[in-house]
Amino acid sequence: MSGHAVHIKLDGRTYSGTYKVDRKILTVTTSYGKKSAEIGHRVAHETLAHQLLQELVQEEKSRKGSTL
Repeated sequence: MSGHAVHIKLDGRTYSGTYKVDRKILTVTTSYGKKSAEIGHRVAHETLAHQLLQELVQEEKSRKGSTL
């Protein structure tokens, strides 16, 4: 199973990661963590991947000493 690239632009910067789908769970992986969620009905994989990547970026930015 190979990963799919996902990118978002936030505050003028581009952040990227990869996502994989295993059964009904989508997992986004970045250099600073990973986040998973169950895939809902009528939700595009890429849409959910963007949402999870945005959450990862915001969590990393809120950490003390983050370089993002």
